[in-house]
Amino acid sequence: MKKLIQVAIFVSVGTLISCNSTPIVPSADSIKISREIPKDPECKNLGRVQGKTISVKPDLEGAIQDMKKEAAYKGANYLVMETASGYETAVSGTAYYCP
Repeated sequence: MKKLIQVAIFVSVGTLISCNSTPIVPSADSIKISREIPKDPECKNLGRVQGKTISVKPDLEGAIQDMKKEAAYKGANYLVMETASGYETAVSGTAYYCP
């Protein structure tokens, strides 16, 4: 009987967890990217972020996507792109959260 209760609890918890539709990490696609610092004083600076690609050929878009993913992990929704490497394989900037 005790084993049956444990299995029922395990299945119930598993079902509740699987119903959660909120992503753990925000989507990188929803991050606005700019070369200008946000004008809204409510925006919070979340720190520096970097993106890179290991491609042999230049892939600036891939590096930007990598940087956006790092910004998303920090909870950012706005990204200021500041530098790009001469070989277009690395970029850096600052992540912000703007309400």
